[in-house]
Amino acid sequence: MSHPAQDALQQALLLTIRMGEAAAAGNWALVTELDEQRQLPLQQMHDASFDIRHRDALASLEAHNRAVLERAHEVREAVEQQLSQHQYNFRALQRYVSSSR
Repeated sequence: MSHPAQDALQQALLLTIRMGEAAAAGNWALVTELDEQRQLPLQQMHDASFDIRHRDALASLEAHNRAVLERAHEVREAVEQQLSQHQYNFRALQRYVSSSR
């Protein structure tokens, strides 16, 4: 792998790690910003040839990316549950108000 592609891999990995930290802290605006910054290094890696020496870095990149996606999925499920509960409470309140008239 060429030196620029290796640098791009390291930059993408560092940004992905930071994305995971931001996701763990619930800072989704920062996750989005870091993901935008990560797009260029990922594009630079696209046509690069990788060999066994880079396997660990690539595996780490994939694992950290998976962790960010899993955290996003967890948060989404929690928000959906809260929304569902809110809608249920709203309907119950509407029925109560309607029945008290």
